[in-house]
Amino acid sequence: MQVKVGNVQDEKIKLESVGKGIYVRSEPPGADVFINGDKQSGQTPLTLPLAPGQYNLVLRLAGYDPYSGKIQVKDNIQTQLDAQLTEKSNSHVAWAQVRSIPKGAEIFIDGTSAGQNTPARVQVPSGVHTLTLKLSGFQQVERKVQATEGGTVAVNAVLKAQ
Repeated sequence: MQVKVGNVQDEKIKLESVGKGIYVRSEPPGADVFINGDKQSGQTPLTLPLAPGQYNLVLRLAGYDPYSGKIQVKDNIQTQLDAQLTEKSNSHVAWAQVRSIPKGAEIFIDGTSAGQNTPARVQVPSGVHTLTLKLSGFQQVERKVQATEGGTVAVNAVLKAQ
């Protein structure tokens, strides 16, 4: 822009934020990041460009309990999340081998995303739990399971179209 001496010129400039999406950190670092059940490339700390909206976020790191929660991404603002991961206890661990037709359903354990889609082997605490399978365009399926320490319970479901 060029302005002559004694003149005034107005110019409107629109600035765009370069830090859109989310910035995820974990302690300890190196956790895998899942958004709405899909594994993202890279580990924490990690910046992900996401459109505004609400997302299910899961962090997984070997030897630690998964972190799970919802995160709200706002327009033109970088949302930050700092997660403290808790060391996993080696006792009272069981597994669920989960399969569905069609495959690709997101797996929830007691209402919390496992960060995995079918088919998958997911870790669950021993005891009675509700496993829920959700897939867009299909009715969700719930199964009560009894998981025995050190054992594996099979969960097979056929999802019905909505």
